Amino acid sequence: MSHIRVLICRVEDESPDQMTELAHVDLPEIDVAGLKPETTLDDLEASTQEAGVAILQRLFQAQWEKVDADLTQKARQTFPPSDS
Repeated sequence: MSHIRVLICRVEDESPDQMTELAHVDLPEIDVAGLKPETTLDDLEASTQEAGVAILQRLFQAQWEKVDADLTQKARQTFPPSDS
């Protein structure tokens, strides 16, 4: 048995062949035997929509975390702690 997993990874520009997994989303299994001919396309579309939203949410969360870390680092460099 197998399933499909979408990986969200960070790739460093200096070594593009190395990836760090940030998240993964497993696509839901589709019960082919349970599909009804009159609603199959609607059911598959709904499943695709749900999976797509979950993937996009995690993808943008990873991107925003990176932006937040970059901005935090920049602020620390601009305003280092004082020694007083």
